Amino acid sequence: MKKFIFLLVIGCLVLVYKGSAQQLPVSSIFIENPFLFNPAVAGVDDGFKVRMNNRFQWLGFADAPITNLLSAYGPHKNKNIGYGGTIGYDSAGPYSKFNLNGAFATNVSINDQIRISMGIGLGFIQYRIDGSQLELDAPGTPQIQDPYAPLSPMSTSLPDASAGVYVYHNNWYAGFSALQLFNNNVVFNGENSDRNRLKTHFYVNGGYKFVLNEQWEIEPALLVKKVDATPLQLDLTGRVTYRQQFWGGINLRNTFESFEDISIMIGYIHQKNIHIGLAYDHTLAKIGKFNSGTIELVLGYNFTSIKNRPKSDK
Repeated sequence: MKKFIFLLVIGCLVLVYKGSAQQLPVSSIFIENPFLFNPAVAGVDDGFKVRMNNRFQWLGFADAPITNLLSAYGPHKNKNIGYGGTIGYDSAGPYSKFNLNGAFATNVSINDQIRISMGIGLGFIQYRIDGSQLELDAPGTPQIQDPYAPLSPMSTSLPDASAGVYVYHNNWYAGFSALQLFNNNVVFNGENSDRNRLKTHFYVNGGYKFVLNEQWEIEPALLVKKVDATPLQLDLTGRVTYRQQFWGGINLRNTFESFEDISIMIGYIHQKNIHIGLAYDHTLAKIGKFNSGTIELVLGYNFTSIKNRPKSDK
């Protein structure tokens, strides 16, 4: 019975059958892949980028949440547009979520140094529960039958949409985005309730790159998240880069009520193309007493620039 209760709690965290929780994956190394939460980023770079995010949460828990995300995005060679997409898979015990999203963005010059990109994203989300993995009884007790926990696999698919804007300069950037715009209900077994409704997630992010000299750079950044019926969540991060190759940093996650996590991050960039990032999160909330932290790995590749901007936009 204890295992069943634990799996049920984890499932609620992933599928968010209670609308008061965040429903989208969290990333401690968001500084490496802002496209995950803002489709407008697809129109920003001069070359294509590929990023793979893998997050292993609450080490030491059986059937703990695992998030795998693969994204690719980049510009049109001659037009001021960009496009990309993300494939994601989350799992926690009997619960899983698969999502596929495409993004389109267009960007224009504000002046000689500042540009603004505006993007939209469309896709779908598939939720799945495998009732055969649920343990509904305890040794020596009668079998428990829960009508909302079927003993066979069930799935449901929903459309998804997002939108965002992104203002950027050689040294700084700022963005605003909204994900899960449709607010659909996740319906299993014919149950249709607002308790299962997907909530829109709002993001504000920004950062600045200080170039100290030819060897050292400092990049502070922040990410503010808001979901209905939850307090604001702030990720405050910063990294120091040496010779555009080695970097290290720290990320603090705060709900404006208490600190949730502190993350130590390290990374390596090979010839400006291959990107590797690793983060270890220590959970400061009560649940941190029962796990060994969270590991997040980011692997990426930056392709050669293909952009030929019109003379008026250079």
